Amino acid sequence: MSVQIDEGVVMEVPFVDATPQNLEDYGVMITETVHRPGLSIPFYKGSVEEGQNLDFEYTGKAVIRTARISHRSPEITWLERHLNMTQIFVGLGTAPFAMVLGKPNQNSGQNVPRLEDVCAFKVPAGQGVMIHAGTWHDFPMAIVDPVTVLTMNSDEVVHALAHAKSADEMDAGDVYKIDIRRRTGRILKVPF
Repeated sequence: MSVQIDEGVVMEVPFVDATPQNLEDYGVMITETVHRPGLSIPFYKGSVEEGQNLDFEYTGKAVIRTARISHRSPEITWLERHLNMTQIFVGLGTAPFAMVLGKPNQNSGQNVPRLEDVCAFKVPAGQGVMIHAGTWHDFPMAIVDPVTVLTMNSDEVVHALAHAKSADEMDAGDVYKIDIRRRTGRILKVPF
């Protein structure tokens, strides 16, 4: 038995090239340009351009790890947010990757993303994004070719996700993860 989906329920997520300007409401783009250059460290003057610290925030212990992602279904089942962390994703290698992001809305008391603010950003190979606390997001997606992504988050978040009994909604360890269709009645799809 198959379920019929009303086409009005399906929402195509816009897919755009990530730039520092179009990502600013969602996070900070990490590129080959030094982030806020000018940090004065007296060693290696003239050969090293130092940048200011990225405003990476987390609770407890920081965790840095990698994940290999392959192409998957274009339907976005899950979006999650972290209120106490500014998570970082950086693509390694030669393939771009996509980040599906929704603007933070926790200050307005909302527990679901504003779907009109959800966008898929194509992040160039070797670049990344540090999402703001509260930014709705799915795990990075491969656009065509597999890509390895360096992630920086907190032990609290990794522990909560790794100890989930099943793939279901959760609200634990600074992970608030929702099933988009269950919560909004809409199906989000990316065009790749």
